[in-house]
Amino acid sequence: MNINPEIIGFVAGGLSSALFIPQIIKILKEKSAEEISLLTCIIGIVSSGLWLWFGLEKSHISMIVTNGIAVAATAILLALKLNYTEEKN
Repeated sequence: MNINPEIIGFVAGGLSSALFIPQIIKILKEKSAEEISLLTCIIGIVSSGLWLWFGLEKSHISMIVTNGIAVAATAILLALKLNYTEEKN
């Protein structure tokens, strides 16, 4: 069985990209982000950003697409964290 590595990359990266989506939905429903760690958001953006950069350097489309989505999702999570933390203070 010969599976294209890009397919594996899309599946693995897709799962990683989707990691924060349930949390984003929960925050939007509850209008609270108390349980979210600011440090987790920052580490997520930096990590995904570096993987995105690596993917660009290596021209790996699966890494580019999935880590681009991961950076966006984590940036949304960070924005929600900052927004709902500001509202409480």
